[in-house]
Amino acid sequence: MAEAVRIGVVGTGIGVEHVRVFHGVAHAEVVAVCSAQRQRARSVADRFGVPVATDDWRDLLGPDVDALVVATPPALHARIALDAIAAGKHVFVEKPLAASLDEARAMRDAARAAGVVHMVNFQLRFAALYARAKALVDDGYLGGLAVADARMSLNPVDYLRSSEWSTSKAAWFTDAAQRGGFLGSSAGPHLADLLLWFGGPVESVAARTAVTRPSVTLAGGEPVAVAAEDAFLILLRFASGALGTMRGVPIAHHHGQWTLELDGLAGTLIARDDVLLAATAADREPVAVALGDEKPQDRDVIAGHFVEAIRAGAPAPAPNFDDGLAAQALLEAAVAAARSGRWVDVEPA
Repeated sequence: MAEAVRIGVVGTGIGVEHVRVFHGVAHAEVVAVCSAQRQRARSVADRFGVPVATDDWRDLLGPDVDALVVATPPALHARIALDAIAAGKHVFVEKPLAASLDEARAMRDAARAAGVVHMVNFQLRFAALYARAKALVDDGYLGGLAVADARMSLNPVDYLRSSEWSTSKAAWFTDAAQRGGFLGSSAGPHLADLLLWFGGPVESVAARTAVTRPSVTLAGGEPVAVAAEDAFLILLRFASGALGTMRGVPIAHHHGQWTLELDGLAGTLIARDDVLLAATAADREPVAVALGDEKPQDRDVIAGHFVEAIRAGAPAPAPNFDDGLAAQALLEAAVAAARSGRWVDVEPA
């Protein structure tokens, strides 16, 4: 494929970031932006010099668009992605893949059958510290994973007040039925993908969740009722026999932190924000691992992989819809476990 891959972006919340990223990717051209709020679509298109702005995503299914980025609320992912796949478009979907496991499986199966390139925006895999940690794990640094702990702390008040979101963000993000909240839509999918990427399949989970702030006041002063979980503690049993924890900690006192600790019989790796620490039995304390002077932005890297796979006619690179389906299965099992108070088996992807 000699020409640029023509990208249409649906959604102008986090979708604005996708417009920015793909606008700078080699051999890619953002040719259309769609938002339920037509004026917002026009504003974003004007900002980045995109020729088409619309409030109907079906306008992006014609011959002038090669691939769609779906960055809408999760409840719309399946409908848009399935129609795009039926139209022969390659699809890049914001996490979570869908609003339910059945929808996620339908999307994966349709993309496979159509032979289009399909990816999920689990961009943390391409952050320098996680990519380096994965290389060390694959080289045997841990000597086999024994215990994994993934944690994300976040300020839910500041998150919902962020100027990055469209005015409709709070309406779906606070609703568990629409796959909103830190567990369903924000931290949960990323943490689930990292644990699956490093530890392999998970057999079963136990969980407890909570809504710690039943109401949040937005920047404009209006209160919003919150039904989606913003705190969670999940125990995991990996198929390998390893154990794991996955934690979401809602706070209101600082901006939060990502932490991943991997412990094995031979070594330990700790990824915390932008630092990777490593230790073996010979070390008195963990030492920082060099990540290199050049640290490309994770969003830029994953977008580049999507475009290059399309241009090369290559299979869908990871993380693709198979990975999105696996994370969805883990999260749905966790929700079921929290409601039942029992260990729940994770459905195979």
